[in-house]
Amino acid sequence: MLSMWLKTIKKLLKSISKERVFCVLFSAYIAAVLWITLFSRNGNGVKGVLFPLQSYVKIMNGNWYALLENTENIVLFIPLGLALGLIIKQKNVILAFFCGLAVSLIIELSQVILVLGIFEFDDLLHNTLGVVVGYYAIRLTSQKVILKNKEFLMILLLSVMFSAVPIGCQEMHFLKMKKLAALHDRKDGKRNLLVLKGKDGYAWNTNVYIKYLKDGSIRIKGKSHKKSWWPIADVELEPGRYTFSGLSDVGEGTVGLELENNNSRFANDVGPIDKIEFVLDDTKIINVYVIVYDECDCDVVATPVLYKEE
Repeated sequence: MLSMWLKTIKKLLKSISKERVFCVLFSAYIAAVLWITLFSRNGNGVKGVLFPLQSYVKIMNGNWYALLENTENIVLFIPLGLALGLIIKQKNVILAFFCGLAVSLIIELSQVILVLGIFEFDDLLHNTLGVVVGYYAIRLTSQKVILKNKEFLMILLLSVMFSAVPIGCQEMHFLKMKKLAALHDRKDGKRNLLVLKGKDGYAWNTNVYIKYLKDGSIRIKGKSHKKSWWPIADVELEPGRYTFSGLSDVGEGTVGLELENNNSRFANDVGPIDKIEFVLDDTKIINVYVIVYDECDCDVVATPVLYKEE
């Protein structure tokens, strides 16, 4: 019985042309791109434009997440370049360039019109670069390998297409945490700027477990015989005055929420005190941690929030 089913499946796979497989995969890829860039976003009511090379200014200031985002934008559009390399019969990188530019421009404009994001010229640049990279990859490879081995083409296409999957998963997770952060926006209109990582785990080398809850808060439970930390957020803050809160009524030297910049603490732990205020004179990357001390025996719920007051 099993052998009969295997023969039937094998015959069915042989009857499906590579062209149909390609069309199905490419349609799935287009749907994934639209989901990542448009349909999965809920927006934040902000319209704006980020001019060229601003992501590189962030990178030079130590924001390596901006470098990761640039790389993801390139990788996400490589499959489109691969497809154009197959569709465009004659070698025409200019046409591929303008096709990639047009698709990226439509997405960026849609984000602004639908208030789903900010128009970023760097996204436009890196998306188009991804298309050109994919186009050159398929054109250079096809002359030597693909015309002789069509299966190699399918493997190459599949490999690059599904490289977009982790990017999509990461983007959807970020958007989920962003929605949870928005649940704690203040009634006076102040937005909660603290988007949590959403990764459960034990504070390093302890039995204190940090678990993210469905309302955007975290539960900190367990015992520790040493001082330790667990990262819960990284946020880039512009100059201004801020307030940070989210944990209270815990003993000093037990558990708290800590703010750091460049591995240096610049405020007291929240927890022993209800709220802290601080002022930034320039843009900084702020790292937020759960900190547990050597005699911690806790079971508390924290809702870390960060607001810009002015």
